[in-house]
Parts: sequence; structure tokens; C-alpha cells
Amino acid sequence: LFESMTDHLIDEADNIAIDDDFEFVQEGQWFVLELADGKQVFGQALRKWRGKSPPIKINRRSYSTTSIIGLPYGTVLELGKNKLIHLPNEQDLVPGMLPDDTVANNIDQANDNRKLVDNNNSQALKQHELKKLRSEGTDGSEIIQSLIKNSATFDSKTEFSKAKYIARKQMKYQPRGRLVRCTSRTICQAMYLKDSKKIMNLREDTIGQMLSFSNVCAGFQVLVFDMAMGIVTGSLAQRMGGFGKILCLYTGQQPSCIDMLERFNLTFTENHSIKWLHSEDIFINAHGEYPDEDDVEAQDRDTLKWPCPLQGHTRKYLEGLEDEKELKTFLTKRCNRFARKLTRTSPLEARAMLLTHPSDSILIATRGDPTETLLGMLPYLGPSCPFVVFCEYMEPLAHCLLELQENNLAINLRLTDTWMREYQVLPGRTHPNMHMSQNGGFLLVGIKLDPKTRVNKMDEDKRKEIRGKMCGRRGKGKKKRSTDDIYNKIDQGKEKKLKEN
Repeated sequence: LFESMTDHLIDEADNIAIDDDFEFVQEGQWFVLELADGKQVFGQALRKWRGKSPPIKINRRSYSTTSIIGLPYGTVLELGKNKLIHLPNEQDLVPGMLPDDTVANNIDQANDNRKLVDNNNSQALKQHELKKLRSEGTDGSEIIQSLIKNSATFDSKTEFSKAKYIARKQMKYQPRGRLVRCTSRTICQAMYLKDSKKIMNLREDTIGQMLSFSNVCAGFQVLVFDMAMGIVTGSLAQRMGGFGKILCLYTGQQPSCIDMLERFNLTFTENHSIKWLHSEDIFINAHGEYPDEDDVEAQDRDTLKWPCPLQGHTRKYLEGLEDEKELKTFLTKRCNRFARKLTRTSPLEARAMLLTHPSDSILIATRGDPTETLLGMLPYLGPSCPFVVFCEYMEPLAHCLLELQENNLAINLRLTDTWMREYQVLPGRTHPNMHMSQNGGFLLVGIKLDPKTRVNKMDEDKRKEIRGKMCGRRGKGKKKRSTDDIYNKIDQGKEKKLKEN
């Protein structure tokens, strides 16, 4: 019975992996909730969360995420008293923020704001009355209507002032959020808004340039040293789609970015493509002088058999379960645990991958010295392959660039900085936003030269051969044709067509 149940779960998991619709929120997935005031909060779709940290916490209040399972991404939710309320598709984060252009052009602006005085006496509704309404669970729209009725200066405001007043009260008493899928852009943007120092001021446009300059695609072997909470590693895994190898270096006893990688909602193959390698194997044992040691993890993995037989105490526990749902849940977790054990790559196997095959690209985001880090990892990069180094300061990268130029280690060296600013684009109201990020870090990009020659020059014979195939240089090697030659060629073409007819 248990073996048949296990086989059924394996087939069911395969079908889920193939037929799963990624446009909807699935149970266990992480998501980003974009609030109307610009904040972004991480959450996890769970049915039960007792005894664990809350799936989502907004303004010191915990909410259940059971109701959002199965909803499409992009859905607008309203924050109720203890739950998230699903709104219709036509609703927006802040409905009716400004009047339409057709209405705005026909408005007779008889009112203006010149007589308005901000003395906190225009609102008749007191603070304790507002708290009572919110504690009783009154709907946010009713509270806003009460504020409008009890405002002595609302009718004297202009139409745009009224719309902004309503929008400001909606964000406070009727908060809403939008479901957004966790990708490298959304995760990086949410972490940058929350605490940019934790991710070394790595902005979403900078991570896009790193992936583009490194020329990473499916099937590559990439060597990564990520100290930006795993955002670079997770972005690589999503981009490669599980095809290829990501050799990720870590310091300490174990990788510290596992929690962040879970927020990328990586599939089993994408998680399996990440191979963990200790930094000591590169920066200390740089000449390949490794002691002879047995791969204990690989030996333990080889002793396992699939399907793994049930032990006596486990069989007794399962026989005592009466609920079929609990039995299915237990066997699912057991299958997943043994599947991870059977497919896990040991550190010695990851080291062998690094030594036997040169990497196709290197990405570095470190808080330490980028020069020493890059020079230690550069021998494991193949010739004519790109590397990208990210640092939040320019001076260490400038020193690294000079070191590479003096030793003829790379070509096409570029030290770049991106300046990004968001704009509000509306008819007649287009302007840059007042608040912007000053710096998203600096990038050093280059291509490694052959370590034997360290020269980027071709032989003269090879150069002549290429010129011959390209019909000489531009403007040379080709005879200029006169107008008579052109007309003669046109007449020959016409005669040829007449003969064919």
C-alpha cells in the first residue's frame, strides 16, 4: 500500500510540474505585495501557519494568506481587519485618484485654495471617534465618507485637491495592495526599498546589467561569489532555467542566503543547478594541492535505494494514521526529503566540476577587496570569457582595473555607473519624481585574455585572409562603378527577362 502510494505521489508530482499554471499563486509560493503608499512586503501563501512566523505582516498586523491561493498575479487586495479581501479586476490600488482629462478640461475652477488655513479645526470628527469606527470593523469607504461630510473646507477645494484628499485618506483607512510575482527585479526592488545596505545598494537595473554583461544563458557553467543575500545567485538560477551549473562560493560553515533563495520560488531543477563550494577551495588551495580524503556524503548517497524502504517505527506510525490526507502529506514530505538526498551534490564533486572544466562566466558581488577576489577566481575562467564585478564604491574597482591593465589579464575593460530616475508621465503633468536613488553601485566588466600569450593580436596572414573574405577594407579593394556600368547592367537584366518570356 505504501509503495503504491509513493509511486502515485511521484506521478502526481510530475504532472504538477508539467501542467502547473504559473500565472496563479500556488500554495507554498512566495509573493510580493505592492502597497499603495509605495511599500513592498514579502508574503507566503499558506493554508496553515500555527506555530510558525506569520505568512505576511503589514504595519505590525498579521494576515492570513489562505484566501489568495489560486488568485492570478496582478490581483488587487484590500486589507481588512484580519484578512485580505479580493477585489474585482477593474479596481486599482488608489481608485479615482485624479479626474479624467476630458472632465478636467471642462471643470469650471471657481474654487481655489487661497483661503484654506491648516489649523486642524476644519474636521469635526474627533480622533477617538475614528478609532471607535476602526475597532468596530467599519468599512474604509464609509470612514472616508464620514470624513468628507464632517470636513468644513472640502467643498471649497478645487477638483484636483479633492481627489488628492480622497486618495490620501484611502491609503490610510482603505489600504490596498497588488499581488506581484517574485522575480529577480521585484525581489531586488523590494529589498532595496526595505534596507538597501543589506544588499550592498544593488538596484534592479544593476542586476539586469550584470546578467547581460556576463552573457549567461542555459547550459553555461558560472562561478559566483555572492554577498548580496543571494540575489545574484537566485537571478542566475531563474535565467538559466535549471540548464547548466552555478558554482556558488560561500564563507563560514554553511551558505547564508538559503532563506532568500526560497523567495525566488525555484523549481527542483533550478535548485539542483546550484552547487555550493567553500571559498577556501579557491583562495587558500589555489594551486590544487588538496589532501586525499573520502567523499563521505557521496558514499552515504550511493547507499540509498529508491524507492526507499520503510523502517519499522515509520511503518507503525503510518498504520496508526486514520486520515488519508495526513498519510498523503507525510509520504509527500518523505519523498521530497529522499529526493533531495539522492540528487544533492557533495562539496568534493562541486570542486571536481570547478577543476575539470573552466567556467564560462564569473560574477562577483563582494564587500571585501574585489582585486584579490577576482585574481583568485580568474584562473578558473576560460579564455575569451566575460567577468563582471560589482561593488558599491568606485575606488576599489578602479584599483582592480589598473591591476588588470598592467598585467595584460583582460581586454574591453569598462567601469560603469548607472544613473536612474523615475518619471511621472501624465497628460500635462509629466515631471521627474522628487525622491530618487543616488547610486546603484559600480560595475567592472571585461573579457579574459589567454593566460599563455596575454596578447590580443592576430597574425598578419590571418588578417589578410579575413580581409579577402570581406572584400578588402571599407572603401578599398572594390572598384568604383560608373553610371554607364550601372545602366549597362540594368539593360542586360531587361534583355535576360525578355529572353525568358
